[in-house]
Amino acid sequence: MARFSITLAQLGYFAACARTLNMTAASQELHVAQSAVSSSITQLERALGTSLFIRRHAKGLVLTPAGERLQQETSALFEQLDSMIDAIQADATSLRGTLRVAVFDTLTPTILPQVMSHIAREHPELSLEVFGGDHEQNLADLRTGRAEVAITYEFSAADDIVTAPLGAIRPYIIVADTSRFAKRKRVHLSELVDEPLVLLDLPDSREYFLTLIRAAGGTPQIRYKTPNFEALRSMVASGMGYSILNQQPAFDTTYAGPRAIALEIADEVPSLRLVIAQLRQTRPTARSRAFVEIVQQVLKESNAS
Repeated sequence: MARFSITLAQLGYFAACARTLNMTAASQELHVAQSAVSSSITQLERALGTSLFIRRHAKGLVLTPAGERLQQETSALFEQLDSMIDAIQADATSLRGTLRVAVFDTLTPTILPQVMSHIAREHPELSLEVFGGDHEQNLADLRTGRAEVAITYEFSAADDIVTAPLGAIRPYIIVADTSRFAKRKRVHLSELVDEPLVLLDLPDSREYFLTLIRAAGGTPQIRYKTPNFEALRSMVASGMGYSILNQQPAFDTTYAGPRAIALEIADEVPSLRLVIAQLRQTRPTARSRAFVEIVQQVLKESNAS
């Protein structure tokens, strides 16, 4: 028993500190005094015989290598405890609590609202806490335990991540409704290589789009860059250039007012695989399984319409 002298409460305080990298923020999140958090972390470090954080006066915390390892293991332990409690307490029709979800930025305004609407209707006691980001941020959120499941694109494989396919999303071109291409239905990328490009400037996405243009035999003429999906659509609609995207909104109007016209790419181009991603070492909870089922349902309904 001496080997298990650390407590779940100590691990919970540690996880909050590792997530926020600030003891004050952690104590506020946990609704306890900061002194209780500090004392608990000190006792945990003493029990483990190593430092978990580097304390920087007035600048927060930095995880040590031991702290990073404990963060990963603690996340896995809490997921297993959640699964155990779900299995014991919950029946198949009773889902409650909060599911933390990482979502690729361009999917947040297009897919997520429908998913949340379905969940509110089918599982009213289940809520979602959503973390947006690019592909690497989505995976980082899974690895740190910030998120339990992610909806993202499969840009690359990782040994510690398991994915389930949701479908393939083909890229398309958008132009302003004043563009000379706007009346076309299909355009070859080679016709656009000398046109100014507004690039969706997200890691992995950026290189994917540029590769498509280079494969068509041209050098991308990047005029503007933005990581914001809707800002990009507004910039294109305002005549600043063309762009390439994968996720397509239901309407061609933009925040700026003018329309962004979607055109099919006439060339053979690789699609992006949309996937559900989770840590390989964790067992899916009842909440995450319900979430995955609803995402699949929403995409099926969307493809059918």
